Amino acid sequence: MTGPQAQHGDPRNPRPGGLQTVVLAGGRATRLGRLAEQLPKIMQPVAGRPFLDTLLEPLLDSGLLRFHFCLGHLAAPVLAHLRDLPAPAEITAQVETVPRGTAGALRSGAHHLDEVVLLVLGDTHLPIRYTEAAGWLAPGDEAAMVVTDARTGVPANTTVRDGRVTAYQKAGNGGETDARWTDTGVCVLRRSALDHLAGRPDPVDLGELYRLLVARRTLAARRIHEPFTDIGTPERYAEFRARQERCTPAEESPCEYC
Repeated sequence: MTGPQAQHGDPRNPRPGGLQTVVLAGGRATRLGRLAEQLPKIMQPVAGRPFLDTLLEPLLDSGLLRFHFCLGHLAAPVLAHLRDLPAPAEITAQVETVPRGTAGALRSGAHHLDEVVLLVLGDTHLPIRYTEAAGWLAPGDEAAMVVTDARTGVPANTTVRDGRVTAYQKAGNGGETDARWTDTGVCVLRRSALDHLAGRPDPVDLGELYRLLVARRTLAARRIHEPFTDIGTPERYAEFRARQERCTPAEESPCEYC
C-alpha cells in the first residue's frame, strides 16, 4: 500500500488511475449477527471469494485504480486481502480505533482524500459504469448521490425533485415519506462538504451530512433504474450469495444477476 494521495488537480480530469474511490467498511455489522463476529461484512464469502472483490469489479472495469479504505472493526483480514490485490491498483487505508460513524471516518481521514472522491459503502454492489463519475457533479454541487427506483429489497428513502435530493432518511427508519428513490450507497463528494460537520461530535453518520446538504440544496441526484445490492442483513446477503453462485466462470457473458 502507498501513502496518502496528493490533493490537487482538476477533479473532472483526474490524474492517472482515475477518480479516487473511498470505501467505507469500518462498522461492526451488527445486523448480520453471528455472521460478522469473526469476519467483517466486506469479507463475507460470495461464490468462493470475499464480497470485497465483487464490490471492486465494476470500479476496476471502469478504469478506477486508486482506492482509500476507511476501516475499523476486524480490519486485519481486510488489510491482508488488500495487500494481495494485483497491480496496478493503488491502495491506502486508515483504521479507526474508536467508532466515528461513516461521516466521522471521512472527516478524520480527510487528509487522505482528493478534492473530489467517489464514495462507496462497503456493503454495496452497484455494477454500473463509473468512467465519467467525476462529471456527475455540476458547478455548485457539493455531492451527487446515485439513487435508483428499481426494486432492491431496501426501502425507498430519498425524495428527488428537479434533479436534486429534497428529502433523505436512513433506510428502515420508518415514518411518513413520499420517497420513491433509494440511496444506492454510492456518491460523488467534494471533500469541502465535510466542513459542514464542524463542531459535531463523533459518531456522525453520512445521513446527517446528506441532510445538511439537502437543506443547502447542494445534493444532486444521479438517477438510475438499475438495481443494486446491499448485503447488510442476513436475508439480503443470503439472496445475493445464492444469485452469484448461480453464475459460473464458464459463462461467456454475465447472467441477469451479475
